[in-house]
Amino acid sequence: MFVSQVADGPPSSHDSPQLRPQMTRGEIESALASGSPPPVFTPSLRRSLRKDREDSAQDQNQLSHRKTDCSQVLSQSEPEAKERKSQICFQPRASILDYTELMYQGSDRIRGLVTCFWTIIGAYLISLLLSHYENNGEFLSRGLASLIFSRGTDLILSDLALVLSTSFVVPFVRVLWIGRWQPRFLDPRHSRSMIFQAAAEIGWLAVWYTWQGTRGWPWSQRCFFSLHTAVNWMKVHSYLSTNRRLACSLRTRNELEELQSTRKEQNEDTRMQIKALDAELCPYMVRFPETQTLSNYAMFQLCPTLVYEIEYPRTSRIRWGYVAEKMAGTVGIFIVFYIVVAHLVIPHLERMHEVGLLLTTVHLMGPMATCWLLFFFITFDSIANGFAELTCFADRRFYDDWWNARGLDEFSRKWNRPVHMFLARHIYMPVRELWKTSRDVKRSSFITRLQKTMPPSVAAMAATFFFSSILHEVTIVVACHRWNHGLFFFSQMLQIPVILFAERAAWFRGQQALRNWSFWLSMVA
Repeated sequence: MFVSQVADGPPSSHDSPQLRPQMTRGEIESALASGSPPPVFTPSLRRSLRKDREDSAQDQNQLSHRKTDCSQVLSQSEPEAKERKSQICFQPRASILDYTELMYQGSDRIRGLVTCFWTIIGAYLISLLLSHYENNGEFLSRGLASLIFSRGTDLILSDLALVLSTSFVVPFVRVLWIGRWQPRFLDPRHSRSMIFQAAAEIGWLAVWYTWQGTRGWPWSQRCFFSLHTAVNWMKVHSYLSTNRRLACSLRTRNELEELQSTRKEQNEDTRMQIKALDAELCPYMVRFPETQTLSNYAMFQLCPTLVYEIEYPRTSRIRWGYVAEKMAGTVGIFIVFYIVVAHLVIPHLERMHEVGLLLTTVHLMGPMATCWLLFFFITFDSIANGFAELTCFADRRFYDDWWNARGLDEFSRKWNRPVHMFLARHIYMPVRELWKTSRDVKRSSFITRLQKTMPPSVAAMAATFFFSSILHEVTIVVACHRWNHGLFFFSQMLQIPVILFAERAAWFRGQQALRNWSFWLSMVA
């Protein structure tokens, strides 16, 4: 799994979302003084702000050398600084299937297709409801509703407590890593700090998984709470890992500054190192550790992303009509989802002991594929875009064209980009860098041969799949209260040889249409 670096340009300037124009430094300072939200930082504006932080005596040649020296310093100073290479870039862009955004941009080429699709879905649902009324005397089955909404108050309060409990990360970072009296044995540059962070995350997960197991909820509540627990854990891990790296840079920068002040003559290399670290600690306008506040973390919690950054690209205002449309879309898709599950999925599951497993599986292929598509739209098109609009989060690239995927590896990169970006930053790229740098370390003969034969990209992909499989297996076991002897874990790990075969088989690698057909057959079946 690698991050596909697609150079997407910003959306059109019509209203999708409305971006602030480029501003001068004086206009930015006056806007911030008046309480206005910060502007969207275009690449040219970032360069101008960075140039203002340089000494006035430096010319353009020295500025270009500075960029090269920054990467060298950060790659040689501390091992944690290598994680900088795995940073994911955020930029203003719209979701490619967001019909409303396409209309705002003046593109209506898919308007008829969208209208046709929902008209057909509506006609089919009406036919389904009428058939259910003729057979049962009621339009809508109520059994699933009583299951979903049972003990709803208990679920809402537990979920609210779950989200609020993640705020422990703010005092955790401030006291242990950047506070005035932080303990020396927990220096963020030491491996003990990483172990302490892992212990805190595992303890937090154990508390909430145990809490869910003692509530006696039905399967629908357990699935929702388990998934939301996993999402919040990823936010907690990204927040702690990113701030631990920044705390390492802050301590290194302070030590270099103290060393520079004790010298009679200024050392040019040390001064360039300090400026490189300053650029990392203050990429745009806000400087670390000034971002370590509850309000900053609350905004990160509400933003539809799992990767923490000091600042994100922002929109200029909230379009409440757009928010209302996404809320209505969420309710509408949920109703369609409910009808499909209640009238097409559950009846076949109830008759499985009569017709057998094989015939039930054939009957469920279409409805289950429909449920998966509805889950995708309600999660990434309605809920994610709605929260993005409420938080003025300008990067709406929550998915790519996964329907054109030619394999499971490409599909995993494209269909759920928030999780993909989390795995790319915190699993794939650190493992790849570690695999590259540890080749010179003397280890056992087996590990040495393995490092010589396995490329870093393959090792990082295997580690990412292993972590993802463990996370999925734990979530399913906790949600279902049943362990199927690691069946889901092994099915996930078996994707690795399939991916390697598809990439190395020359006759299959060139058959793009065949690969897309095989992908869709595997998804439906």
